[in-house]
Amino acid sequence: MINLENIFVVIIYLFFPFLVYLVILSYTTNYSFERNNFYLTLSLFSTTFLVLRYGDIGLYSYLLYSIPILISFLTNKYKSAILLSIILAIYFLSLDISIYLLVIENFLYFLFYKKYFNKKDFPNKMILIFLSMKTSIILLTLLKYEGINIINILSLIIILLITKILVNIIKFFLDKTSKIKELADMIKELEKEKNLKVSIFKLTHELKNPLAVCNGYLDMMDLSNLSKSTKYFNIVKDEIKRSLSIINDFSSFGKIKNIEKEEIDICYLIEDIKDTLDSLYKENNAKIITNFKDEIYIEADYNRLKQVFINLLKNSLEAKTSADLIVKILIRELKESVKVTIKDNGCGISKDALKHLGETFFTTKSNGTGLGLSYCQEIITLHKGNISFKSEKEKGTTVTIILPKEKKS
Repeated sequence: MINLENIFVVIIYLFFPFLVYLVILSYTTNYSFERNNFYLTLSLFSTTFLVLRYGDIGLYSYLLYSIPILISFLTNKYKSAILLSIILAIYFLSLDISIYLLVIENFLYFLFYKKYFNKKDFPNKMILIFLSMKTSIILLTLLKYEGINIINILSLIIILLITKILVNIIKFFLDKTSKIKELADMIKELEKEKNLKVSIFKLTHELKNPLAVCNGYLDMMDLSNLSKSTKYFNIVKDEIKRSLSIINDFSSFGKIKNIEKEEIDICYLIEDIKDTLDSLYKENNAKIITNFKDEIYIEADYNRLKQVFINLLKNSLEAKTSADLIVKILIRELKESVKVTIKDNGCGISKDALKHLGETFFTTKSNGTGLGLSYCQEIITLHKGNISFKSEKEKGTTVTIILPKEKKS
């Protein structure tokens, strides 16, 4: 007669990894298919290892030990099922089960899975075939080596009932897991829809102001008095340009999926940008002061970073107060990265506004789109870097950018 204590130990080792998997899944806030797939695979192989290492109920273990294989088929993990079948086949050869029976049995499982997996009643039929095949193989093995007696039959019935109960419990939890997946997918779709609605609302809100100005000045124009109306043309033209700028920024934002990295000298890049903006800065009584080595190399997208630094330096220029503006750029080489600091003595930003910097459409400018800094953050993130802001009202702003250095070959 089988040892009930050993059966209890096997049940614990069968259940424990799945319980851990379900707990992890239940408390996962950032759900993903890949993560769930990994945890499930880990639990399947952990269960198999534990029962093979610590559980022992002789020939009858052929039913219980094979439960991870069944779960693999039920959860569309046929590769795991094949690997587990090979592991268990090697183990069960020591229990005098025919290798031919093992191969035929697992081949039939695979064929049934391939043909009926997408059918509605697949789980129930798979469980039925699984229990029938396992029971038949145990009976054939008993008949060949030990003979059939009342003790063997009772033991087999007990193991069969336990296996059936365990499989149904695990299937119940797997069904719940599927619902968790569906719920997670639904939440993601709702978040996308919500973000889309918010973006559209903000876009229409941003376009409303310049269009309202255009409409107002067009109403004020008098074609019979062109000298009076002419002064409104430039205002209307500027507001139309602003509207187009908002639309262009919005249409391009979030579409950059990759960057083209190459070895660049970041010091040369800053000097290039300084030359580009030199005349603009001089016109506004502003100055850029640089402090760095002659050459510091990193792997980056030259043009994308150029856009980022031009955007930041234009922001500094627009933050100019009545005093002369001075922008200091410091580049410091760290062990595995490069630190770029841009510090100005402009009007600064309040603490409340500083918290929202980088948010889509948030701007402190009267004619800004609120997409410039969002774009900068997007580019720096694609470089696996970091950008941060420190500012105080009437005392200026400091932007710190950390970029990884070049990879040494």
